[in-house]
Amino acid sequence: MSIRIVIDSTSDVTNDIIEKYNLKMVPLTVNFEKESFLDKVELNSEEFFEKLSKAEKLPTTTLVSPGAFVEAFSEILMEGDEVLGLFLASEFSGTYDSARMAKDMIGSEDIHIIDTRSVCLGSFALILEAIELVKQNKTIDEIVEKLEELKEKVVAVAAVDTLKYLEKGGRLSKGQAVVGSLLNIKPIISIKDGKLAVIEKIRGKNKTIKWFDEWIEKNNYDLTDKTVLMFHGRAYEQLKLLRSTIEEKYKIKNIIEQQVGPVIGTHSGPGVLGIGFLNK
Repeated sequence: MSIRIVIDSTSDVTNDIIEKYNLKMVPLTVNFEKESFLDKVELNSEEFFEKLSKAEKLPTTTLVSPGAFVEAFSEILMEGDEVLGLFLASEFSGTYDSARMAKDMIGSEDIHIIDTRSVCLGSFALILEAIELVKQNKTIDEIVEKLEELKEKVVAVAAVDTLKYLEKGGRLSKGQAVVGSLLNIKPIISIKDGKLAVIEKIRGKNKTIKWFDEWIEKNNYDLTDKTVLMFHGRAYEQLKLLRSTIEEKYKIKNIIEQQVGPVIGTHSGPGVLGIGFLNK
């Protein structure tokens, strides 16, 4: 019996990794005024940001239904494999709860569900670790135990152009969002333990890279031999600068770049730039 990893689309795992390791990706939905799209299946990142730039009203997002998970899990079980599901923080979406409901509906002990307590970069980092543990032929119990332990080691921060998207989507309060609209301030948000928090406010986009560089040093994060994840929303030049800045200082094992998908883009907006890794 093999272990098959199931993820949702908000982890923004790259297509090549999904294909290489036979991951099953179950998409959330992004809703514009008159049409809805399955995240990263019916709408890619570039198409999404193009639509967002012309939209009169900001889009919304919808969780994965229990039925969609029942279908995905059942397909894997029918092939004789076990399911290992890693999903975005239950605080951000009902998707994890939908997966739990699907497990109960099927009634199988071969379905194992993990709340990553993170999203996007953080979830992606844990999924990479899950892939490695499966490759090492660890038992499902060993893998679940290790991943639960590693949740505490997830580091993920992002600079956003504005907090209006996070506020509109209910991920931050109006009070927290107001700060981002003042005096060209660019907020830095952290994603930790199922919570988003504004941890810094910097003035002007040009200081963003410097902030990331100093933040890594200040926290004594040694990126040597680590896999580092970088995401962005049409922030190609900023991404290039961030990459070259940290590559000059650390012998990084691997850097994976990814543009955020439509669901994450709905909440971050364009211009977002983030970095994530496991601090282990």
